[in-house]
Amino acid sequence: MTAAPSPDYFLEIEGHFALRRGTPFILSAKDWALMKGWADAGIPLPVVIEAIDSVFENNETSGRKKTISSLSYCRHAVKELWEERKAIAVDGGAALPEEAPQELLSALASEVERVSATIAETIRCLISEKSVPRIEERLIEVEAALIAELLASLPAEEVAALRADVARAVGDTSRLDPSTRVRTEDANLRRIVRERFGVPRLSLF
Repeated sequence: MTAAPSPDYFLEIEGHFALRRGTPFILSAKDWALMKGWADAGIPLPVVIEAIDSVFENNETSGRKKTISSLSYCRHAVKELWEERKAIAVDGGAALPEEAPQELLSALASEVERVSATIAETIRCLISEKSVPRIEERLIEVEAALIAELLASLPAEEVAALRADVARAVGDTSRLDPSTRVRTEDANLRRIVRERFGVPRLSLF
């Protein structure tokens, strides 16, 4: 039986899309179904995030800017980028994650080790997971634990400053319901913490 996608997969996409829109919104049932389709297809979170960025960046430079009101606007970009990434790996002779997960996990662990030896060891242990989609799911969970650990290592006033940065980046959220606002702000707090400590998004891709 296929493991259920990590909730953080959806929260990261929702938060990033909200940030790029720059205006409050609530994902529709269609948007959530689309994200579930991406998760079920094994499309890595970093690929989805990059595709969303490309849609907004192309819209901003097109000269005929339109309102991107739904995640569906990113549907084709996600599919095309995922196909492109797989094709580049094959054509370029690079090992796909399916072929060399241990090497990729080791590289990730080495990048994380300078900020958390415990999390780095957890990453190395994921080689026991035989399924790459399952490893990706676990990496999302491990990244959440890493972010929590890094936040806990900071003085309270610095955490407050980071949250203020998030609030400025997200903009006016007064029209959002409390749970949507919290999800959006938490996803963007994770992004800022990654940048603050110089750690990568944890993914094999």
